Amino acid sequence: MVRIGYAGKRWWVIALSFFFALCFSVMALGPMWALWAPDWVSLVLIYWCLAVPMRVGVGVGWTMGLLLDVATFGLIGRLALTKALIAYIAQRFALRLRAFPVWQQACAVFLLLGMEALIITLLALMMGESDAGRPGRWVAVLIGAVLWPVIFISLRRMRRWARLP
Repeated sequence: MVRIGYAGKRWWVIALSFFFALCFSVMALGPMWALWAPDWVSLVLIYWCLAVPMRVGVGVGWTMGLLLDVATFGLIGRLALTKALIAYIAQRFALRLRAFPVWQQACAVFLLLGMEALIITLLALMMGESDAGRPGRWVAVLIGAVLWPVIFISLRRMRRWARLP
């Protein structure tokens, strides 16, 4: 039986993209390359919040953050908080950001990732972690913004192939 509104749509593409983002985020890169790794889950979350804000939002952001907290053996809820906040802001400004060219979207992504890095740094300072102010966190923010056009185009092609709105 086919439900109205779901015919021909491949919603599993969203889950698959989050699965690969989680895999890239927890992949062991070594200490030198780990500094350069962007936050793949946040980038994918921002894209889907802009593309289908009625499907992907704060709940998905919270869930992905919790999964990432568990996968990285981090403080439970720290990344969930930041991902939920990113999802809320991206969802709130989705219509405006979608009208921007990709390079302006990359600037907005830079601000979102920077806000996330700032919150994570503040939480790490409050918890007394030794690597709270590591400069690699800010390099990863810049790399994430630079990679945004590639991620945007790749996920947009996937979304069009899946015939999602």
